[in-house]
Amino acid sequence: MDLYEAARQGNIEGIESAVEKGCDVNAAVKNGKPPLWFAVQSGHSDACKILIARGARVEGQGHSILELAVEGEHTEIVELLWPYCKVESQHRCLETAISLGFHGIADFLVGTQVFGYQHSQASDIELLMKDGFSRREIKAFQQWERFIFVRRSEKLNLHRIFFDYALLLATKADRNAGLRLVNLLLGGEKPLADANCMINIDKEIETPLTNAAEKGNLEILATLIERPNTRLTICGKYNWPAFLHLLASSDSIASEKGRAIARKLSKEGLPDSFLVDSKEARLETVFKNVLRLGDEALIKQVIDLVHGAAGIYILPLLIRANEAYGLRWILNDDIAHASKPPPILWVLLCNFFKRDPSSDALGTFIQVAKFLVEKAIWDRMILVCLNSRNFRFVKQFFYPLNEIPPREVAEETLAGFSQASTDQSLVREWAEKGFANAALWSAIRSGIWKTPAFESLLSCSNIDLDEPFPRKKSSETADANRLSPPLSGNSTSEKRKFPFRLPTGNSLRLPLEPGTPVLQDYQMQLMLLEQQNKRRLMMARNEQMEMTTEQGILAWTGGKSPLAWAATNRNVELMEALLRSSRVNVNSQDVQKRTPLVHAIAVGDRQTVETLLKFGDIDLNLRDNEGRTAIFHAAQGGDLHIIQLLTETQKVDFSIRDCNGENVQDIAVKKGRQDVVAALAT
Repeated sequence: MDLYEAARQGNIEGIESAVEKGCDVNAAVKNGKPPLWFAVQSGHSDACKILIARGARVEGQGHSILELAVEGEHTEIVELLWPYCKVESQHRCLETAISLGFHGIADFLVGTQVFGYQHSQASDIELLMKDGFSRREIKAFQQWERFIFVRRSEKLNLHRIFFDYALLLATKADRNAGLRLVNLLLGGEKPLADANCMINIDKEIETPLTNAAEKGNLEILATLIERPNTRLTICGKYNWPAFLHLLASSDSIASEKGRAIARKLSKEGLPDSFLVDSKEARLETVFKNVLRLGDEALIKQVIDLVHGAAGIYILPLLIRANEAYGLRWILNDDIAHASKPPPILWVLLCNFFKRDPSSDALGTFIQVAKFLVEKAIWDRMILVCLNSRNFRFVKQFFYPLNEIPPREVAEETLAGFSQASTDQSLVREWAEKGFANAALWSAIRSGIWKTPAFESLLSCSNIDLDEPFPRKKSSETADANRLSPPLSGNSTSEKRKFPFRLPTGNSLRLPLEPGTPVLQDYQMQLMLLEQQNKRRLMMARNEQMEMTTEQGILAWTGGKSPLAWAATNRNVELMEALLRSSRVNVNSQDVQKRTPLVHAIAVGDRQTVETLLKFGDIDLNLRDNEGRTAIFHAAQGGDLHIIQLLTETQKVDFSIRDCNGENVQDIAVKKGRQDVVAALAT
């Protein structure tokens, strides 16, 4: 029998026979594991004894064989292996035994009295702390709590690092469940654990304070903060202090108690170097929570703490706090080399300047825009709008042409159109580059076409109301359109600085006059924009309308004109709004030469068909790419009511034949619809 198989089965005779034949008991052949590994894994203590007696090594076999025995709760094998193990490298075994609830094994290990490390060298303890522990599920805390509380009347001969580890687990147990264990470990004149301990958990440093903050355990946090020796600036996961971990939990700072604790945690300043870890997305969560739930004092504290370390994500906070200096810093330092900063940030910035057009920071923003336009990163229309102080109209240009901006931005575009229309060169360029077409579709998609501003948009002579979305690019406009999306990033990694200097002196401050309302609405605007984006994404997924291009036209529009799209979607009100403009062609044709009427017939909506037929200049005999007219599509659909609506107009030419040489009666006969044949004959 194979030695490995004999070990796995616990076959003593098989093991003896294989060894006598010269098999090496330490050869790691099968799956890279030696025979002893399989005997331990299967829990065969007698087989383990034979193998060890025959010279099987316990140490130096890769993953700890002792830990394997612990994980399998093979108590007898653990006791057998123990004398052959190096104690300093087996600290994980005790942690595993307690965390998994194998307290009989844990009692044996503690009883060896070697985990107190009384005789260990400092280098051994250093190695132990560097090696650290594995990350465990939260329920592991319950086993540590039970183990320690059951034996608290005894003197647990353990090194402090094990109590520190138990403290870490207790601080991140759900809903302050670890408070009792925290109080036990930190109570008395000589606490069992160190409130400021820093332990390596799967190559990440964790501390009790930052763990409690990350989990939002406010009761435990309050207990730790009240201890006079607790260092509030200590950093844990992500190299963050507890202050930021707490702010990343929206539930925590939604309560007054959470905000009060946050204020206490931030009372000691931290240099920026603590926060530079290149993962700004986590900081973005902090900023959003503070923007939505924090008061003015908390916002100021966050800005003071992370100023200079968070990149573009701090911009909404700076806007909310009305910090001209902060705005100048972020514009001068980070924007040019950022890779696609979210358009929402520029929208918020424009909202700020709309409220405070005299802000010193506006000059900086205009210079930034000028620089980005010169570098062909932004479209020049952004600069035109900023110079004319049209902060409504400019917002659309921060979004790519092949993307529908949020409803709020579409509303602002329509509201700013009347001011923009005074500059005909701007409006002409706006239309030529496709932004007018995008604005029209944005209003349609966002459902804001019932406003007077939408009618003024329809009256703009520079807009082709029969274009699909996005507009078909010509060779002359392709390059211009390519430049329209916001900040596509640099082709090199070199960080570029803007070629201007900031003004010096106290002019950077934004003094507020007595009675001037603080800018309260930015958190609401941010929420609305986020919600709108989420709704659009959900709609896109639900309706399979992903923003992918197909022959240069977005899939959800299907290459239709606005009128054809309204007909397809059975939106009679939108159709009527469009048709009130004499510039909308009721007979427009798409790339397949299908008219809005054909699209209405295709979806079988009688009210839509009736609405279109009210227009006297409608042509029922326009042929599509297959040579078929509206009556052909009606016959194929088989809706007798729609067929009747068409024939009653007395405008249908029944003599027309399609590209196959068939007339509409032939189509009806082939489909076997005698009722349709009769309706056509009538």
